[in-house]
Amino acid sequence: MPATILIVDDTPANLSVLVDTLSEAGYKLMVAEDGEDALAQTARTQPDLVLLDVMMPGLDGFETCRRLKAQAVTRDVPVIFMTALTDTTEKVRAFNAGAVDYITKPIQHEEALARIGTHLTIRRLQQELKQQLALKERFMRIAGHDLRNPLCLILMSGELARRKGATPAVAEYLESIHGSAQQMRRIIDTFLNLRKPGDEARSPMDRADLNLVAAAVVTQNEPAAERKQLVLGVELGDDLPLAKADAGSTYQALSNYLSNAIKFHAPGGRIVVRTRLAGAFLRAEVQDQGPGIAAAERPALFTEYARLSARPTGGEDSTGLGLSIVKQLVEADGGKVGADFPAEGGAVFWFELPVAPGA
Repeated sequence: MPATILIVDDTPANLSVLVDTLSEAGYKLMVAEDGEDALAQTARTQPDLVLLDVMMPGLDGFETCRRLKAQAVTRDVPVIFMTALTDTTEKVRAFNAGAVDYITKPIQHEEALARIGTHLTIRRLQQELKQQLALKERFMRIAGHDLRNPLCLILMSGELARRKGATPAVAEYLESIHGSAQQMRRIIDTFLNLRKPGDEARSPMDRADLNLVAAAVVTQNEPAAERKQLVLGVELGDDLPLAKADAGSTYQALSNYLSNAIKFHAPGGRIVVRTRLAGAFLRAEVQDQGPGIAAAERPALFTEYARLSARPTGGEDSTGLGLSIVKQLVEADGGKVGADFPAEGGAVFWFELPVAPGA
């Protein structure tokens, strides 16, 4: 389907030449002789691109462009200015108004067609990406919603098994299954309720006890550590105030850090989970004796699907998403993430969360 271009120019001769050139190139055309007419037409029909003259009676090109960008239906439509002005200040003014490019008069038609083609391609790719992301988001939310039902069955079955009575060893495993299923449900609920950019901030009532979270995370991960002959240590800060954060998200973030440390650690050794006060922030750390991260790869930490040379040591799966999830969760609560690499080896992955007001 051919793209639709709106030409806005008050000079009939310019319009005639542009209409002939663009029609021959196979584009569908809309024509407006002033800014008001352009705004009225775009309210009814959305073009794929706008060619906009700068000097027009009434609304000039700059104001017309600003109004196009203020309308939801035309906010993302690329605007190319047509201008005889060559002053840098005027060009900057055009970009500040929202234009993506400009064509200098007298118009060179081959250049105009090339610029138009480039920006239409960019717009098409942006629209395709937006559709793909929307489809992926919809699929993930449906999947997350549907996974809650079998998880609830696992939780209920585990609870019934615990009530029937079991040996201490079996009871410990049932407790681990129960805790893991609960954490999976928390992760799904967090995803389904995760804020998007522009959403309102979390409720001011959100509070997290970092020491309780750390203790629970260690308990939850002890079976995995035991399988790799790893000792988990806990060093909790004294009398820590509450963090201004969602407790479930904080648990998920710290659990990701600890499970990563266990996953990439060779059998044997010690991993320490630590909490402390760091100025106006509460800090949680996971320190390991693992291989660390190569200096060249450190900038890629906390990015999705980061390709790092370190590999799980016990055949565990690794999606490359854990650290990016930590970053998203912590930053959503106004915190920050990072990693340090001591000279003696290993790594310290940390995040900081703001102290709750009045805590």
